[in-house]
Amino acid sequence: MVEALSLFELNGLVRELVEDQLSDAYWVRAELSEVRVSQKGHCFVELVEKEDGSNSIVAKARAVVMRNVYPLLKMNFEDTTGQAFCAGLEVLLQVTVSFSEVYGYSLIVQDIDPTYTMGSMAQRRKEILDRLKREGVADMNRELDLPVLMQRIAVVSSPTAAGYEDFCKQLDHNRGGFRFVHRLFPALMQGEETERSVIAALDAIASEMEDWDVVAIIRGGGAVSDLSCFDTYPLANCCAQFPLPILTGIGHERDVSVLDLVANKQLKTPTAVAAFLVESMEETAQDLALLEEELNDVVKNILDRESERLDRVVRSMEYIARTYCSDRLGRVQAFHARIRQAAQHVVKMTTMDLVNKDRMLTEKIQIQLQLEQHRIRIWEASVKAHDPEHILNLGYSITYKDGRAVKDGRQLKAGDELTTQLAQGKIVSIVK
Repeated sequence: MVEALSLFELNGLVRELVEDQLSDAYWVRAELSEVRVSQKGHCFVELVEKEDGSNSIVAKARAVVMRNVYPLLKMNFEDTTGQAFCAGLEVLLQVTVSFSEVYGYSLIVQDIDPTYTMGSMAQRRKEILDRLKREGVADMNRELDLPVLMQRIAVVSSPTAAGYEDFCKQLDHNRGGFRFVHRLFPALMQGEETERSVIAALDAIASEMEDWDVVAIIRGGGAVSDLSCFDTYPLANCCAQFPLPILTGIGHERDVSVLDLVANKQLKTPTAVAAFLVESMEETAQDLALLEEELNDVVKNILDRESERLDRVVRSMEYIARTYCSDRLGRVQAFHARIRQAAQHVVKMTTMDLVNKDRMLTEKIQIQLQLEQHRIRIWEASVKAHDPEHILNLGYSITYKDGRAVKDGRQLKAGDELTTQLAQGKIVSIVK
């Protein structure tokens, strides 16, 4: 029977071999994908190495900076480089190899070279941005004007992401009671398929872009290595040239991806995106309220001005009507006086002529005189009967349009203004 080793014994052999063969300190290039400081002061980091031109991780190791070393190394690194010791940087570390029967393989950090500051993630971001700038598309999405009303939101996220749930909750239960229309275009938000999945979701949105105001690409935070899927040229290029404004909320406050840098507006978290949309709607509502007040003031001023103008027109028409009636009445009275004078003159001349006639014709003249007098009385009665003032006193009226007496109702149309003269006063009316 083959002699078996226990796991502890095998791990012990590995530890002895490691300590014997790898007893020196080594300088190692690696990317910090995660940095975490424990309550006891130890700094635990995750080191990764990726395949050139890809986000595929080809090596990974755990490392620890002991608490008696970490504060000094961190201060020296940040003072020299001017940036925080955090995930996303590629660093040059001096390490010793350690192996524990319980915790396995790990590295103990002895020193950090602060001149090796730029990590592969940061360098790759710079290279992608430089390429987009050379192609003239880096600022295209950022130059799009945000709609006044951002009410229809196309959301790119994972349906199971906690950030998506928080986003919907804050949007649907906003303090202003505004109604938002949002729809999920599902996509993977972690891993190697993220790029293809997000681009496919954006293509689906572009096919119905008239239905949406903005696009929100959201996910919760995570390790920087998990968010590196948003640092690819194809995805950045697609978002930079997308025809709708893109809002991003794909990480915690410390995380900035290439996608954030080409988007129309970068916000820290999904809830921050929702808060921005609600605040924009509140600002728009306030602007509309101010416009409503201004419109009311303008309409009121117009109505006041037109009312004054109408009053002036009415007073002018009243004056014209009074003047016209007075002039016509004066003409009728003058005509009546001339008729009376003429009649009196005829009577006088006839009487004188008859006196000069032969007295023998007196009887005939008297008869003729009586006939003439009777005819004169008829004329006077006729003249009085046709006197406008007499006609008005009988209860009749005269209707004028534009200063002329109306004789045919067919000449009138709806909206015409009429003035009706009575014996006492007048009436102004509108034809309907």
